[in-house]
Amino acid sequence: MNTKPTAPKKVAPKKKPSTKKAEPSVARALVRNIVIAVSLLIIVLFVSNLLLAIITRHGSNKDVPNFVGTNLEQAEGLARKGRLEIIVNDSLYVPMYAGGVILEQRPSAGKDKVKSGRKIYVTINASKQKSVEIPYVAGYSLRQAKSNLLAAGLEIDRLEYVSDLANNYVLDQKFRGEKMKADSVVLAPIGSKITLVVGRSDNHHEPIPDLAGMTLREVKNMLWDHGFNLGAVEFEGTLNMAGQNSARVYRQYPEPETEARMGREVSVWLRAVEDVK
Repeated sequence: MNTKPTAPKKVAPKKKPSTKKAEPSVARALVRNIVIAVSLLIIVLFVSNLLLAIITRHGSNKDVPNFVGTNLEQAEGLARKGRLEIIVNDSLYVPMYAGGVILEQRPSAGKDKVKSGRKIYVTINASKQKSVEIPYVAGYSLRQAKSNLLAAGLEIDRLEYVSDLANNYVLDQKFRGEKMKADSVVLAPIGSKITLVVGRSDNHHEPIPDLAGMTLREVKNMLWDHGFNLGAVEFEGTLNMAGQNSARVYRQYPEPETEARMGREVSVWLRAVEDVK
């Protein structure tokens, strides 16, 4: 029997898988991952800021109490209430104040803010002043004599000039109005003032230094170095001892660079440092 050969069946080509559904799935996953990453970043930043605020006590800054004028016991009690610590780092002797009274503090009251636990450094008034031997400085230049007195814890009361060829050299010294001798042994409380008798040429003049912006202590040293005396001292407003120590000169008389004979008095006006232009 004759059979007709059958034609081979046509095999349909395989269809490639469609990517139309896969593409949206990948995009959604990418967006989801970005959202998760951003969310985690926000959470981490929030937690970090929260921990930082707790550690540093952010927002807990407080005004520094005024301890000047109180005794050490009162100051320590006040400090405990504000969770602060009083540290005594120096002492001075000022006769007009009782022993143990706080004369200065750092940071200053009302100007600075601190966190709990901060140390406040204070200078207190000593109960009794230590005595030192007054050095004999006659024969020295004025600058050297001043340096020797300051090193001993003393200072110059005033300069008395007399005509002499030894210009600006110390000829004599006085303590409480009495002349001292080279072999004298005289004890005086620290901070005592010594009068110096200094030689001066009759025609010698010096320009008065510019004192603007200086503290009273700096003014004294500058005037003594140039052979002048401190005249009237005026403080603007009401300043406590700490304020007076830090106050700055904003006016003087005579004016700077005025030629004057050595021994001339120079008056100054001072005010709080933040008010000095």
